[in-house]
Amino acid sequence: MNLDVQSLRTFSRLARSGAEQAAGSLATMTGFDAHVAVTKVEMATRSDVEREFRERDLVTVHVDFSGAIDGRTVLAFDRERAASLVDALVPDESADPGSDLATSGLKELGNIMLGGFIDGWADFLGEGIEFTTPTYVELDAGRSLEDVTTDSEFANGEFGADIDAGAEFGSGLDTEHVLAFRNHLETPDEEAGFYIYMLPTTDSVGTIVDAAGDGEETIPVESFTSFSQMITEGAGQASEDLTAMTGIDTTVDVSRLSFVPVEGVPMELTDDARRGVVLEFTGTPSGYIAILFDHESAESVADALMPGMDADPEMQKSAIQEIGNIVTSGFLDGWADSLGTTIDISPPRYVDDIASAIVDPLVAELARTQDYAFLIDSAIVTPDGAITCDIYALPDEQELRTAFDQLTPGPN
Repeated sequence: MNLDVQSLRTFSRLARSGAEQAAGSLATMTGFDAHVAVTKVEMATRSDVEREFRERDLVTVHVDFSGAIDGRTVLAFDRERAASLVDALVPDESADPGSDLATSGLKELGNIMLGGFIDGWADFLGEGIEFTTPTYVELDAGRSLEDVTTDSEFANGEFGADIDAGAEFGSGLDTEHVLAFRNHLETPDEEAGFYIYMLPTTDSVGTIVDAAGDGEETIPVESFTSFSQMITEGAGQASEDLTAMTGIDTTVDVSRLSFVPVEGVPMELTDDARRGVVLEFTGTPSGYIAILFDHESAESVADALMPGMDADPEMQKSAIQEIGNIVTSGFLDGWADSLGTTIDISPPRYVDDIASAIVDPLVAELARTQDYAFLIDSAIVTPDGAITCDIYALPDEQELRTAFDQLTPGPN
């Protein structure tokens, strides 16, 4: 099954349109106004999706769908936001989203919101898509999406005659990587906690590609998967290099490849203050990379590299630049080895600002030649979470496509 950039653009537009319909349904049912802040097409692992649910303390409503395309759609809420919705849907009911009436209210909200989301895809494909009644799910440490699948109506064949009784969500998905359509909804008064994930089967992605394609040269999905693995390995090497430099034990927390409208890239980053470096890399691929720490993490790694220099801002700055330079080399050297190319990096430029403002100039450069961006997002952390190093890479689209071509499996 192949993908092309035009298909990714179509995916993004359809996902955004469906999310806007879902936001409208939310306003009608609850009075909560919401707008779609970011829509991403994301190559992730199932464990990445599950970890996000748990770390953000999200409660979720799942709907399986079948027909023109098959898969699962998940509506996720921050727990506090879910409590507010429960109060709007079921006045005077317990604020606990897990109570029976509250769960029923959230399932009804999911039915309306996700129904509108899925209908948009059916209209585009010109064929019907049916979906199950919603299932309320809280993923705890002992439960996975696979467990939810086994419990679902879709898996148990209770959906109707049009669904094979033996079918399971996930049977058409790669066991490690999934192509996820992720939407983030916000309310005017605060950053909200509404997320819509669409996880189609591999065959269904192929169906959408066939409908969206315009003859543009396609890229095997295996190339995206290979590049995602390359990113994970690069983050692992960067983590090892950071540990070797500072003596601080670190590991890779998350590593993702996303396709997002260029203007949406800063919205993916926090507005909290960050210190670090920005570098440009050239070769195949070329682009920009930011290595960012929160202030406490920056001071800790700088002190570990140059003990006793915490009172000298210039020495701290120099230490952070050196750390950023080494982390970047570790992150990108593996790419060059895998692709058989040379990737050069510029001298590190020190930055100290909110994260979204740090990437704004990089995004502006990319926006001169492309409307969408491939965003590479990795995080390196200490076991106790006291130190976090965020890595954001923005490759040039054309150069990245060249890299994908070099990862494309040859004929047998």
